[in-house]
Amino acid sequence: MKKIVLGCLVAAFVQPVMAADLVQVYALAKQNDPELQGFRYQHMAAAEALPQARAALLPVITFDASYTETKQDLIESDNDIFFDGEADYPTDEYTLTLTQPIFNYASYTGFQQARSRVGQADAEFETARQSLIVRVAERYFSVLAAEDSLRFTRAEKEAVERQLLIAEKKLANGVGNITDKYDAKARAASVRAAEIEALNVLDDTHQALSELTNELITEVSPLAENVALLQPEPLDPDRWIEAALKQNPAIIYQKKTLDVTRYEVTRQKAGHYPKLDLIYRFNDRDANGSLFGGGSEVESHDVVLRFNLPLYQGGFVSSKSKEAAHLHQKSRMDLQRSQRAVKRAARAAYFGVISAISKVTAFEQAVESQALALGAKQKMFDSGVTTSLAVLDAQRDLYAAKRDHAQARYDYIMNRLKLEQAVGTLNDEDVSMVSAWLK
Repeated sequence: MKKIVLGCLVAAFVQPVMAADLVQVYALAKQNDPELQGFRYQHMAAAEALPQARAALLPVITFDASYTETKQDLIESDNDIFFDGEADYPTDEYTLTLTQPIFNYASYTGFQQARSRVGQADAEFETARQSLIVRVAERYFSVLAAEDSLRFTRAEKEAVERQLLIAEKKLANGVGNITDKYDAKARAASVRAAEIEALNVLDDTHQALSELTNELITEVSPLAENVALLQPEPLDPDRWIEAALKQNPAIIYQKKTLDVTRYEVTRQKAGHYPKLDLIYRFNDRDANGSLFGGGSEVESHDVVLRFNLPLYQGGFVSSKSKEAAHLHQKSRMDLQRSQRAVKRAARAAYFGVISAISKVTAFEQAVESQALALGAKQKMFDSGVTTSLAVLDAQRDLYAAKRDHAQARYDYIMNRLKLEQAVGTLNDEDVSMVSAWLK
């Protein structure tokens, strides 16, 4: 099986071949998953909102310098102090200006808003990090499920082919019938088609895992036979839902978004408020000539208290305030939507864990019962009491029960991880715990 899959994958990838367990796969995904890396850069970019907003509260210092070459030709003047003729002189001028906002409510609100934006980005990145754990686990166990499916399909194919040989021998010896042969032959063709499909699914699951890791992982460690199936603790769905509504990073993100839009309403309304700035200006002007015939250098120091009160801006501020208020209400609805979705996810994961435990036990019993049923029907067929179709159906049911049993164990693990994700506590330790259940 692995040789066939390896041949398919080598044609599509050039990364080195490797085998890995869940911890190793997760470590690769943290480094190479484009989605997580994108959220990481977005998180770092969002962190710059705070120093940018703080800058609006701090002094602004500017320095201006100019050089002017002046050429004048005095044609006529009734003022006796002016000299006749031409004057040609340069002028150097330097200005240093410091502006310190004293009262600007929009800038102050923007600083508070920036803090919420940073918290918003933190929650968004945490959501992406926990999502990666779930995506890695889903694709990892999809590979194992696909390997199980191929293994069981091939075992069923061997059993069907043996049944076909028995039917053909019985027919050749005159103790069988043509129907048994045709039933076995048709089932063998069907199982061979299922084997091809299982190979395709296995190849696709390997490629899906490689999308996260950017590595060709041809072998993954299988799940151990004896894994302790533990009930959620506490055994109360309401407690888990309550924790999810408080701690889930998606809800925290929406709460921060609600804060951001609330501050935006205040910031836009501040467009009606006055502004007060303190300005200090130093100017040095050195002119090497003038209409009076002599040069001069003048230094000036200005301290200005500037008050600005917007009176009318065509309704722009009022409109922007209304727009911000509507967006604030939308963020309230988004928070409610997230709370309902998280509540549902936590509940589904909680009962998914309990259901998976029951399914594992039930399918264990089903496998034992189907194996006994197959043995009994095989003896009945050998004795000529029943037909080949009954044996073929029993073989199919046995391997279907084995698939269901294996899938139920994977579902148990995935629901445990999703329950931790719903309450916002999914972390690397959970990955290590699940990896310890592997062979």
